[in-house]
Amino acid sequence: MVQRRMSRSPEAGAVHAPEAEDALRVAFEEHYAPLLRLSILLSGDRQAAEDVVQEAFVRSSGHLGDVPVERLRSYLRQVVVNLWRDRRRWLARDRSARDRSLSVGRAGSVDPADAVALRTAVMRLPSRQRACVVLRYYEDLPEREVAALLNCSVGTVKSHSSRAIAHLRREFGDED
Repeated sequence: MVQRRMSRSPEAGAVHAPEAEDALRVAFEEHYAPLLRLSILLSGDRQAAEDVVQEAFVRSSGHLGDVPVERLRSYLRQVVVNLWRDRRRWLARDRSARDRSLSVGRAGSVDPADAVALRTAVMRLPSRQRACVVLRYYEDLPEREVAALLNCSVGTVKSHSSRAIAHLRREFGDED
């Protein structure tokens, strides 16, 4: 038998399990796709990214009703980033894990061949540089928020971002 968590909200009184399930369903429908794209860009592996995002929803399911709607995406993003960092640490201990190519990206007006080349180049960046670039430019987060997500200083975010962009410019022959 599955046990269901009950949580309290000061505005609504007791939250019943069906309401918690509705909150999870609504959050999943609204935030799954952007969180999956973020996770894919962080990890470079669609299957691992799906695992991280699903785990994020599982771990946060009991708390979603307590998070204000306007903060829900940033809350879930933080859970995804934390799980990605945990997974990266675990994989660092197991060097036999293989890199896989990125299979999903954001649609745009960029030539698909260029987009694939850029994603491939980003995936070759060291993980901290890749995380800074993805969170800073793909998620369009300010440096301070990226620093908070990665648990480092703003200077570290700037440094990693600068090195990553310089590397990508050299790789694509754009030295201007």
